[in-house]
Amino acid sequence: MSRKYDLLDLQILNELKKDCKRSVKQISKTIGSHPNTVLQRIKKLKDSRTILKYVGIVDFRKLGYDTHAIVLIKVKKGELQNRESLQKIAKIPNVETFYAITGGIDCVAIIRAKDRDEMVKVLEKIQSHPMVLRTTTHIILHTYKNSYEFNPLEEITE
Repeated sequence: MSRKYDLLDLQILNELKKDCKRSVKQISKTIGSHPNTVLQRIKKLKDSRTILKYVGIVDFRKLGYDTHAIVLIKVKKGELQNRESLQKIAKIPNVETFYAITGGIDCVAIIRAKDRDEMVKVLEKIQSHPMVLRTTTHIILHTYKNSYEFNPLEEITE
């Protein structure tokens, strides 16, 4: 069931997206609403699973993960519905993000590795999976926008 969101919900979500460590009191002051109202709205947003999780954003390059790649994966016919098998690829530790997609390619994996040798080992794990027919790897040279920077709520609420 789809839930309706009013401007206050969107303002709260926008403020949490910007910085989820801020207190309810700080958020309520910023958006001009009573702290109890904000707290109740946050609870409803959590209960409805609109807010899924509060996370810290880590710069993995500072931890030595300097090699970043996009891996396009073609799987055997009919295997795209085998979610359990796809989850095995998704659970490889160096797989940052994993999508099943439409078009000529079946899946996309975003991979992080410390160096080229580690990247090769990760690719070998993916390629050795019985459902994988072939992969095409693209090394990421520069990142201009990260997924955590996506926030269409800014335009709606400001």
